[in-house]
Amino acid sequence: MKVWKRVAISFAILFVGVPLAIAGLFIYATTGMCGNQVYDEVLSSNSEHKAVLFQKDCGATTGVSAQIAIIDSDDELENESGNIYIIDGHPKEVAPRVRWISNTELRIERGLNGSEYKAESSWGFLDKIKVTYGEGSS
Repeated sequence: MKVWKRVAISFAILFVGVPLAIAGLFIYATTGMCGNQVYDEVLSSNSEHKAVLFQKDCGATTGVSAQIAIIDSDDELENESGNIYIIDGHPKEVAPRVRWISNTELRIERGLNGSEYKAESSWGFLDKIKVTYGEGSS
């Protein structure tokens, strides 16, 4: 092989291959840094859906949060954020009580005060589930 081909291949590896390898390692290392730990699951009365109360923890440099997701009852919670409710703090300390009022309404028994990162009022596309907030029973 001629010298100029070796030099060209060396430069290609150095300036293209190495940065791509570093980027790939970074993406691989940071994927899945967060984890979810389920604390409670509450089935709707028709057992079609469940509200999952869980803790999301992304490592030592971030705090934990209490989150709530509505998912189909036969699904497992994926490593994603809560789709209806997120608040800072450990679920044992800040998580509200969750209960189904009906098959189409979930009650989160905590009034909204602005400290929430997410507090959705509904979930779903075609068969929406209404989400209400407040102290005690309604």
